[in-house]
Amino acid sequence: MFKNREEAGLLLGELLAQRLADKENTVLLAIPRGGVPVAYYVAKKTGIPFSMVVAKKITLPDQPETAIGAAAPDGSYILAEGIPADNPVIREAIMKAIREAREKLEKYLGGKEPDISGKNVVIIDDGLATGFTALVSGLYAKNRGANKVILAVPVCPADSIPRVSRYFDDVICYHKVSTPFFAVGAFYQDFHQVSDEELEFYLKKAMEEGLLYL
Repeated sequence: MFKNREEAGLLLGELLAQRLADKENTVLLAIPRGGVPVAYYVAKKTGIPFSMVVAKKITLPDQPETAIGAAAPDGSYILAEGIPADNPVIREAIMKAIREAREKLEKYLGGKEPDISGKNVVIIDDGLATGFTALVSGLYAKNRGANKVILAVPVCPADSIPRVSRYFDDVICYHKVSTPFFAVGAFYQDFHQVSDEELEFYLKKAMEEGLLYL
């Protein structure tokens, strides 16, 4: 049980400091909004700068709470197994998620995508649930020319690691959990929804401290 995202980030940062060999050529990419506080404290612990990778879950109009995949601003997308991408309803859901991802990119980063070509990239979130946004973030980083792409999270289901490992060069999880009913928030005492104002606070602090990757 983590106290909050700060503690989770510091503990994950300690683990990454031991595991990452080439820190000089490494960039952290946080999945907003929950991954941003975690990435900030990982950056504090490791000295590796961070930016963001914007992904949007793909949902159907009649089931807006159920993710069937995720999309990135460059048009990359991941769908759950068995979901037909050529179905017109699914196709429209994919395009909607891509549009929303581009809108979020404009909102959070002024539309400017971080230059990660040739870099080792660590995708960071506050935990791994369905994994769709993490997977499409990894795919996006590879499409952008990343040298190596690593997923790092404070907590995840142990049985999810083999599934997501197909998309990453390495998967680093601080606390692996064996339970049939997994929810990221159950492993935090404080798991409040991160607001845009809080996200901007961490970006400003990171910029002032030389921890923002521009």
